[in-house]
Amino acid sequence: MEPAEYLAALRKHWLFIAVLGVLGFAAGYAYSTSLPSSFRATSSVYVTVPESSSVGELVQGSTYAQNRIENYAQLATKPFVLDPVIDDLGLDTTARALAKSVGVSAPLNSTILEISAVSGEPERAADIANAVAQQLATAVEELEGDTADGEPNVQITMVGEATPPNFAFAPNTKLNAATGLVLGGVIGVVLALARTLLDTRIRSMKDLRRATDTPVLSSVRYDRKGRKSPLVMRRDPFGDQAEAFRRLRTNLRFLTIAGPSRSIVVTSSLPTEGKSTTAINLAIAMAEGNARILLIDADLRRPSVHRYLGIEGAVGLTTVLIGEASAEDVIQPWGDGSLDVLPAGQIPPNPSELLDSPAMGRLLQRLSLRYDVILLDSAPLLPVTDAAVLSRLTDGALVVVGCRTVHRNQLSDALASLEAVDARVLGLLLNQVSAKASGSILTYGSTPQSTARAWSLTHRAGRRGAGRQEPVGPT
Repeated sequence: MEPAEYLAALRKHWLFIAVLGVLGFAAGYAYSTSLPSSFRATSSVYVTVPESSSVGELVQGSTYAQNRIENYAQLATKPFVLDPVIDDLGLDTTARALAKSVGVSAPLNSTILEISAVSGEPERAADIANAVAQQLATAVEELEGDTADGEPNVQITMVGEATPPNFAFAPNTKLNAATGLVLGGVIGVVLALARTLLDTRIRSMKDLRRATDTPVLSSVRYDRKGRKSPLVMRRDPFGDQAEAFRRLRTNLRFLTIAGPSRSIVVTSSLPTEGKSTTAINLAIAMAEGNARILLIDADLRRPSVHRYLGIEGAVGLTTVLIGEASAEDVIQPWGDGSLDVLPAGQIPPNPSELLDSPAMGRLLQRLSLRYDVILLDSAPLLPVTDAAVLSRLTDGALVVVGCRTVHRNQLSDALASLEAVDARVLGLLLNQVSAKASGSILTYGSTPQSTARAWSLTHRAGRRGAGRQEPVGPT
């Protein structure tokens, strides 16, 4: 994927990412409010040696105190110091448990110790910090002994008494909530990108190119109105969708197909990709000229052409193949007479056998003498083999690719099934493309009136500007 595609994926899933961020914020806030408050109080002690009469002795004493300061920091959390503190304050705990809430730090090159205590009550935290400082001084004097003059070798003096804190230092609700917000957003981004990378459905031309190099003859934009009125060549003959089918007609016209007539199978990989509506609209587009067009509903499992066109479907291709009627008897004209339709007829128990029968081949040969183009709407390729069978009897197959319906591996398997029978793939039609994926739609008047109006405005502007024209729109 390109960087722009990653950004597009994030924009597409921005709401999902935002929801996870809000949920993470709420989880962090709820977690903080569920924790008990903790208060920290700190006392400070100063470590010295007895005064000496010379500068050298003072330096030696200071060095001695700095060397011993780490030992005193460790001594402050030992039972030798903490047991008397527990007895003096009447704490219901042990020295090992109390040591977890007592911290001692010694700044570098300093003889000052910072003794901190943590408790759920501010007064209790201050009492513990002060008691540990006092008991540490007593323990050090006892362990280090006295000089010949009866003075202690090391003296610890409290220089900063701990006071009850006004605010709890934990839990940090703001930090936890912000952390939850960030983590939720990161998880949302990861899931959004993972979903994009793992989603192999074809959504755009780029996705289609990742699946196959088969040429794309045209692409049709998705329109919600197509569900109720799929015949866009009649519903909106000057719209961009109708022009897409005319573009498909033009590209198919210039394909090299041997023989006096052209027979094309219209199929897809899966159902609901729009193969039937594509065949119908393509047939209407081809019938706009003077060509004689025949549309055959060769989907003998789920026929739908007669329903879309509003014609009788009780008799049709099945009736002809089993010899109960001739093609001339069941072919029905539609529209202004340039398009003929052969519906599917009754659903047979053996569709593949009928389509692969010699009768089907003879029927296509006979009809090719009467029509310039024969379009066959067939069943999808992956569920059944009907389309692969018909593609051997015709000049090739047009495969409809429905966006957001078919996956890349499914399209590859469908094309491979055609290659397995040496069928020719004429091209692909990318159907139901979203407006964002298809880009801006270029129109030159959506109706005859708007086209004429655009020409009139351009013509008048050219006369006023002495030959200079102002662009009305993209052509």
